Amino acid sequence: MKKQALVAAVLAATAMSSTAFAATNPFKDLPEGHWAYDAVNMLAEDGVLEGYGDGTFQGTKLMNRYEMAEVVSRALEKYDIARPADKGAMKKLEKEFANELKDMDVRLKNVENDVQELKKGMSSFKWYGDARVRWFQNKDMKMHNNSTTKKSTQLEKRVRLGIYGEPAKNLSVDGRIKYEDSSFKKDGWGGSNQANWDGNYDNHNSFRLDKFSLNWNHAGTKVSVGRTEISLGQGLLYWENPVDGAYIQHQFGPKVTAMIGVGDISAAGWQDSNIAAQFANISIKASPATTFTLSNLHTNTAMKTAKVSYKTGQGWLQDDDGNWYQGLTTTKETTWNTDAYKLNQYAIGVNTQLAPKWNLITEYVRNNAGVLKNKNGLWNRLTYGKMIWNKARSWHIYGEHFALGGGVVDSLGWQHRLNIAGGNMKDVGFANDAGVRGWGFGVGYMLAANTNLELTYYRLNPYDKNSAGFTKYDDVAYAALSYSF
Repeated sequence: MKKQALVAAVLAATAMSSTAFAATNPFKDLPEGHWAYDAVNMLAEDGVLEGYGDGTFQGTKLMNRYEMAEVVSRALEKYDIARPADKGAMKKLEKEFANELKDMDVRLKNVENDVQELKKGMSSFKWYGDARVRWFQNKDMKMHNNSTTKKSTQLEKRVRLGIYGEPAKNLSVDGRIKYEDSSFKKDGWGGSNQANWDGNYDNHNSFRLDKFSLNWNHAGTKVSVGRTEISLGQGLLYWENPVDGAYIQHQFGPKVTAMIGVGDISAAGWQDSNIAAQFANISIKASPATTFTLSNLHTNTAMKTAKVSYKTGQGWLQDDDGNWYQGLTTTKETTWNTDAYKLNQYAIGVNTQLAPKWNLITEYVRNNAGVLKNKNGLWNRLTYGKMIWNKARSWHIYGEHFALGGGVVDSLGWQHRLNIAGGNMKDVGFANDAGVRGWGFGVGYMLAANTNLELTYYRLNPYDKNSAGFTKYDDVAYAALSYSF
């Protein structure tokens, strides 16, 4: 018999023996008055228990001891973030169902071993991807105009397709291509349908190599080379964006991870010229519920921005027969402007699970670039709920607060995690950038597994009204529908 067939037979026998075990299980049903039912109901009300594997929990249903043990096992995973009273109940439950929990661990280990056997000889390469449609209002954060000017809006589409594989031990390859564009675009001043399909240094209307990296992992150390994706801190500096370069990351024990690297951050596709940078990140897991981060992003060159214009005049043209004649000509001219700024950002942040359904993210950032007037910024996000990407009908809501000095985050590149640009650098210029103060909220709901609906709304003012020359931004909002596989 072939090895794969033998393993399959063992798996089938394991499943049959599991059924027989459940049928002949000598454990008696617990009476409704048993103390364990009170403990389970209390933990369920506090959000520590989530029920069975299908996401349901029936507090009045009579369960056998093995079913109870499965529920207790899920609850114990949240022991570190539970209330003191919940922890006492969880300890009692763990002791009560110690034998069942031990049996579950043994059977799970057997299944894991069988899965590892099945994986041998199979290809490690797999496809993954995502798609998003998003309607955005005032994406560029234009200032509020008291006249009858309409708000700027646009419809955005994005599709990404990636491949991941492990060609050798400790070695992996991760690549992805991306297409995105914008349409039905209105600038608020009468211009519309400005999709920029003419290729004027607009990276948003074309296919791109989003990332392609070779990664080596061994004994807590990771080295990544190529167009590699990085995230720094809690997301104010750089978040899930590519860099053409390399980094090395090492885990120092169970609590501390450090990373340092170099590369060109224009790989993200938002800049017109190469921007060499160094970056570093330290993550400290103070507890299972709380992680602190320290991060830095420093660029070596000033930003260069391309401005395209068209000049019309008289010139010589050639017809289909090769004859020359004078007529109206249009000449495309490109001017490169050097923006007087650099990024020299430092950030310290914390991500903490306050309770089973409450999460807080706070990050402070400072940009020490010399041309900036307001060098400091702060971002807070408080989330309630638990949205799980592969679980239908899970959800969360969150509120955000911003106080970001001009140029503290890269609002032109939008390399950060925020749902807003962070200022209106495109309109005002970096040295006198308006920055942003204000608040907003968002709602995320899983319509189905891996299918998300996100709604956000923000009311924002300049960080420094005197420097900005205006007092309010137009409201920022978007609605996004996303799917991944």
